[in-house]
Amino acid sequence: MKLPKPVAICSPRRTPFAQFGKSLAQYPAHHLGKIVAEDILEKTKIPHSEIDGFIVGEGFANAPNSARVILNLLKLPNEIPAVTLANNCVSGMESVVEAARRIALGEGELYLCIGEESQTAMPFIIKNARLNKQTAQLDKLKALLPDKLPEGVEVRDTLEDGLGDGETSFGMQVTAEILAQNYGLSREINDKLAYYSFKRAYEATQQGLYKEHIIPVKDDEGKMLEADEAVLLREGLVKNPSRMARAMLLFDNPQMKFDEFKQKYGHYLKKTHGPTLSIFNASPRSDGAAGVIVCSIEKAKKLGLKIEALLTGWKMKGVDPNIMGLGQAMASLGLLQDMGMKVDEIDQIEIHEAFAATAVAALEEIKIQTGFDWEKKFDEVKINMYGGSIAIGHPFGATGVRLICNAVMDFKHNPNTNKILLTACAHGGVAGALMLERHNE
Repeated sequence: MKLPKPVAICSPRRTPFAQFGKSLAQYPAHHLGKIVAEDILEKTKIPHSEIDGFIVGEGFANAPNSARVILNLLKLPNEIPAVTLANNCVSGMESVVEAARRIALGEGELYLCIGEESQTAMPFIIKNARLNKQTAQLDKLKALLPDKLPEGVEVRDTLEDGLGDGETSFGMQVTAEILAQNYGLSREINDKLAYYSFKRAYEATQQGLYKEHIIPVKDDEGKMLEADEAVLLREGLVKNPSRMARAMLLFDNPQMKFDEFKQKYGHYLKKTHGPTLSIFNASPRSDGAAGVIVCSIEKAKKLGLKIEALLTGWKMKGVDPNIMGLGQAMASLGLLQDMGMKVDEIDQIEIHEAFAATAVAALEEIKIQTGFDWEKKFDEVKINMYGGSIAIGHPFGATGVRLICNAVMDFKHNPNTNKILLTACAHGGVAGALMLERHNE
């Protein structure tokens, strides 16, 4: 959809993204979101009466309507409506789209939007407990834990289950390897994208480029985490790229050989050439939150908010869940069509790297359909200029807003950048794309 009138993106802020179970493990997702919302409100000094709504995107809710919980914790006016959206890895992007949609409809003029996730806080559950009389009550269940559960009652990890629904789709890592095989992607091309994700993110962090958007947060030892944890941990890899090729493969190891992978998922494989996914060309499990103000241009000027970018259009598209990464190509191509633009008119691309293979396959599909030479653009540092999800981390609901933060960096440090395409895929085959344009005073 091309917006009839652009809306303003202001005050992009986020926590550092932390490794699963590490520096930010003590914070449930809505507490990470609270940190970001509180910081934005403090820095902008927006009168609370000017806020028309609070929208949170979160893949797995740790609280009933996290947006309302955060609003109450911050003691914001009870009159402000709050809603939490769940659309897996595009939840944060969806929160921004929802705000723009409400502005376009005239429902309000200013919305605070947050994307958040704590993968560490995703719980273990007892599945089917209420279906069995022996475990239907909590005291009875406790008496049978851990190893006397009746047949059909089982302990499940919501994080693992969340990576594949168990009914219509495989785990996300499987969908990435399927794309790598079907598009003939070598391990080398996947490792190249992943390595430069690490290198660019590390160098930008060392140069202090991320500091303007990142809110330092105390870890469980009281120390301040001031940069993305995964980036800080990859200095050795950046300095020694040969380590990429030595990383363990996800589908050719003692747990699963590649022949077993081909046999198990063969009905989705058009061709095969050898395993490509490794622990280094996949995004790490992460905790974090990010936020922005989405408002009309007039409201931004009235309140003295700096307009960092203009949102001029978006597109949400779906594909078969077992080739989910391709959703990024379809959403992007659909958005370009809606905008009446060609891909070569785009100055920068910010694409989500759930896996290197999902990003590369999407770019390959765009190339097939348009002739877009994405490898040339990548080498010219026109794609993921300051690194991507593989290096920075991927707290599911936060990534869509993190992409906006990176796009704002692109505008600030590259004066010739005027149009940026952002895109992300998500489990279940959903995907989104946003068009951001430079605001010229």
